[in-house]
Amino acid sequence: MIKAHCFLRWPTLLHKEEILSARPSAPQLQEMQYNRDPDTVVTIVNPVEHPRDYVVWSIFSFFYGNTFCLGLAALIFSIKARDMKVTGDLQRARGYSKWALGLNVAALIIIVLIVLCLIINFSFVVVRLRNALLEKNRFEHNNRNGYPYGSG
Repeated sequence: MIKAHCFLRWPTLLHKEEILSARPSAPQLQEMQYNRDPDTVVTIVNPVEHPRDYVVWSIFSFFYGNTFCLGLAALIFSIKARDMKVTGDLQRARGYSKWALGLNVAALIIIVLIVLCLIINFSFVVVRLRNALLEKNRFEHNNRNGYPYGSG
């Protein structure tokens, strides 16, 4: 709720009670009129924020991070949010948008964890192979010296 006399200091205010009691979610644009003198009318328009639909992120989640079908579910909720936004049902669009955001974040977290586990696993494999090659080279070096069972 915006109290206009705090922001704009005009001596008279037309329909002050009606303006201050208006709910911002009812119309798509909320218009407030202030009158300084009979010739001057100032209209301040407060646009209602439209919810984001996260369609692009959902498409990337669908193609690159579709673990447990979270990318597909996020894409479905994103399309529903966009449809509700187009039809003007902003409350349901916000609900679908929150679901799409949550599913996209969950898919992203799971993909990041999987990639980290693969990197850690790959590094352990490389270290084990390196140690095995070093052990094999040391064993062959000892056999060349004439000691078949180590350095005797």
